[in-house]
Amino acid sequence: MKSKLLIILYTIAAISILSGCSSHKVPCSAYSLTNEYSWLNDAMAIAHGFGEVDGYTVTNCLEAFEQNYQAGHRFFEVDFMLTSEQTAVAGHDWLSFYEITGRTIPESGSTPPLTLKEFKQSSIHGKYTPVTLTQIIDLMVQYPDMYLITDTKDTVDPMITNTFTQIVNTATATDPAVLDRIIPQIYNNEMYDIIYKIHPWKSVIYTLYNQGMEFSYDDVFDFALSKGIKVFTTFPARSDLTFIDKVHASGGYVFMHTFNDTDTVRDFIYSHDICGVYTDSLSNTEIKQTFQRTIAQKYGKLFLYSDAE
Repeated sequence: MKSKLLIILYTIAAISILSGCSSHKVPCSAYSLTNEYSWLNDAMAIAHGFGEVDGYTVTNCLEAFEQNYQAGHRFFEVDFMLTSEQTAVAGHDWLSFYEITGRTIPESGSTPPLTLKEFKQSSIHGKYTPVTLTQIIDLMVQYPDMYLITDTKDTVDPMITNTFTQIVNTATATDPAVLDRIIPQIYNNEMYDIIYKIHPWKSVIYTLYNQGMEFSYDDVFDFALSKGIKVFTTFPARSDLTFIDKVHASGGYVFMHTFNDTDTVRDFIYSHDICGVYTDSLSNTEIKQTFQRTIAQKYGKLFLYSDAE
């Protein structure tokens, strides 16, 4: 009978890639200790839009969650949109929802929100089940090791307040402990203040994809540092190395999206010391092994693999 023993040997080099503390003048202790980021210990992989199902991506459907949970994922990014009644449901946007549910797009090109009933009666790609916020909270109760990363799209009020109030109220009515496993993504400084008026979130992710072309990396970094935000998500075209070095030097973490091959993951570990990725199709195991092996190659023999009879 074979078993595989993986012993992780932590070294100064490993700490460097994960915390980024180096020669920069900003101490790691600069970050507030009021936010809880222990989930980062296991979050190298985040399933994008609940992850891929049968080759389909960003469906945010029940079957995608089930398939990717069984494949080992525990961190799930989910897109949220609002129905005509302003009820939060899972979906990237109404145009794409019309397309993946076979609806005819009006000649005007506008795709008005469906009613909640119409949403629930839809079939994604002819066979998959759309889910509401209430159903997602129920899944989090059923699977107590599941984490939810929100992608709410809206960057202004009242939509932000509406969506996050529903998230908090739904979780509180079902099981308040679930809120500790919900990690909001924010897109700008103003959004932070809005969501913290609704609930004292334990941690947040500052994602850069919705920033305008003229945004300031320094402004984002300074604001995040002042609020104790420790995690940033970006993408290759917006991966300024000076900014990333500052994040690492102050004890922060950088994720990137959306990667679906291990070669790209490896390249960005080498070039940017990223700490995790969002993915459609890579398994949790594939991503973790890629991180382990690449860190070992980059910094020395950090990992010892052995097989025993």
